[in-house]
Amino acid sequence: MAHSQTFGAYGYRFQDAPQLPIYQLFAVGHQQVTDPDYYWDGMKRIDGPLYLLQYTISGFGHYRLGDTTYEIGPGTAFLAEIPGDHHYCLPSDSESWTFYFALIRQANLQPLWQELIDSIGVTPHLDPGSSAVRALQRLYSEARMNGIQNSYQASSFVYTLMMELLQTKNMLQNERASWPSSIRDAVKHMELSFAQPESLEEIANVAGLSKYYFARLFVQTTGMSPMDYITKLRIEKAVQLLRGSKLTVDEIAKAVGYANGSYFSKVFRGKIGFPPGDFRLAKELPSIDRLRFD
Repeated sequence: MAHSQTFGAYGYRFQDAPQLPIYQLFAVGHQQVTDPDYYWDGMKRIDGPLYLLQYTISGFGHYRLGDTTYEIGPGTAFLAEIPGDHHYCLPSDSESWTFYFALIRQANLQPLWQELIDSIGVTPHLDPGSSAVRALQRLYSEARMNGIQNSYQASSFVYTLMMELLQTKNMLQNERASWPSSIRDAVKHMELSFAQPESLEEIANVAGLSKYYFARLFVQTTGMSPMDYITKLRIEKAVQLLRGSKLTVDEIAKAVGYANGSYFSKVFRGKIGFPPGDFRLAKELPSIDRLRFD
């Protein structure tokens, strides 16, 4: 565990010309939390709009996004949009939570952030020795040593961090052959049956694991939760149907596993950035006939 004197948080408020595509670093830190009252509500914060990356070194915390709560243990990060329907906290059964974090202004970063979410999910597993984790640690080290003197330096570090995180997508693809057989079996099953709603327990049974262990192992292996993976598969198929069929949005929703078009449209827009109908008609997107999120 890191020594206490290495902990800290550093904020930045550089004044940039609005027309410049600068990535604005808001804060970076390395912290150890032991206070049971540690709790951040994404709907009540007044410092946004921001993006947050938080990566666990030791201990664990909880991150709730919508109706799903994730345990964020060593080697796992979470990505959050502020404001947003989420909270993160130190749960009662965790003695401490040690992590690095970076807060970045959303201006100019939205396309890269969305690509990152689509690529590695909201709770990716990152090897401690990976280039992405090293980039986050270097960002903190530069801040601690007063090495970030202007917005151009800060933007450069943020861009490097984003590029290294995006590289994680390729590493996940290359590592699929080395996944545990139970996870490979579950993924094959999900790819064949994603349009038929199943519970987490039913999918875990395919893997021969308890649902709690399966969920943790799946996140550690793939970088996303089982439900995020199913959403990825559904949206990929929906893109093909929107651009390659005459089915209505409601029909496509049912074809990929959603009960109604309204909820499907909400999920689709959150992932792609367009409502399904607009995406189908958008002439500025002629090449997008298939999307992959893994």
